[in-house]
Amino acid sequence: MSDPTPSAAPAEPRLSVVVVNYDGWPDVLELAGRLAREPEFLSGACRVVVVDNASPSPPPDAWSFRGPGFRLVSRPDNGGFAVGVNAGWRACPAPWVLLLNPDVEVAPGFLARVLARIDHYEARPEGPPGVVGYALRNEDGTPQGSVGAFPGLLRTIREQLAPRRRRKYVPQSRLLPGPVDWATGACLLVDGRLMAESGGFDEDFFLYHEEVAFCRVAADLGYSVEYDPAVAAVHRKPLQDRAISPKMRVVIRHSKLLYFRKHLPRSRFLALAAVVALEARLRGAWARARGRDAERRAWREIAATARELRRGGGPLGREVIERAERATAEPRWAGPGPSRPRPARPRPAPRR
Repeated sequence: MSDPTPSAAPAEPRLSVVVVNYDGWPDVLELAGRLAREPEFLSGACRVVVVDNASPSPPPDAWSFRGPGFRLVSRPDNGGFAVGVNAGWRACPAPWVLLLNPDVEVAPGFLARVLARIDHYEARPEGPPGVVGYALRNEDGTPQGSVGAFPGLLRTIREQLAPRRRRKYVPQSRLLPGPVDWATGACLLVDGRLMAESGGFDEDFFLYHEEVAFCRVAADLGYSVEYDPAVAAVHRKPLQDRAISPKMRVVIRHSKLLYFRKHLPRSRFLALAAVVALEARLRGAWARARGRDAERRAWREIAATARELRRGGGPLGREVIERAERATAEPRWAGPGPSRPRPARPRPAPRR
């Protein structure tokens, strides 16, 4: 990749693009390289901030984020998505902040389209929205879910019975430009004034539901949240298309419970905690019967998390992933002796 040579950037760019990375350097390099070729970046109207959440691998030597338009923020630990977003915003404040996942692909002219939409928002008599979610596409060009309704108890329980691609998101047949409850953080535009007034994203969330909570806070502060399909990007690796590891299942259940505890009446949070605890017992027993030890330990951790959150405590932020990793890590065998693991029981042949 060639090293772009941007012109001198103004002291205050109009738009800061924040990319939060954890060991996804190939994706980061591809996305940043596309943005670096945009005229709006070269003129200094836009800057790009890459926040690295203590990736185990260092930035590749092929490109070192040189030039006044780029900034690399290296954090000492992996505090999660919200921590990364806030670090990027504080490192390069601007009137508007655009969040992009590393695995997002943008076409030429992307930044020009975003700035043109900002011009449109700012010219409206009612003023600009606080949050704008843009359209996402799968790699085959089909629409990808990106907008949803605020979680409720019955909706959350009912969603578990739906295919993962349809959970949480408003169906495309009912999705129209304009006000929405929340939009995903994979491609999200935020008014810098809202970031300052709210203090940024809630860092108690390690991953997932942080953008839902942020949109809830925006609405509470009187800002509108909107969906605007006039700008689109390709999102290659959405969560709903990936297998959920036992570790990430712990994180997802924690985020859902934490959102309910923070933003819904306590009675609904307690009801969800009871449902999650029951789910953990049943699915943990099923995992034990199938010989899936990592899953069993994940559900045990989920049950413990539900109990602690119900009592007013529980893990927050980075502690969530640390506990999830400890719970699902393979036990180490120190050698011969009493601690030697028992041989695994043979699993029955799967039924057709």
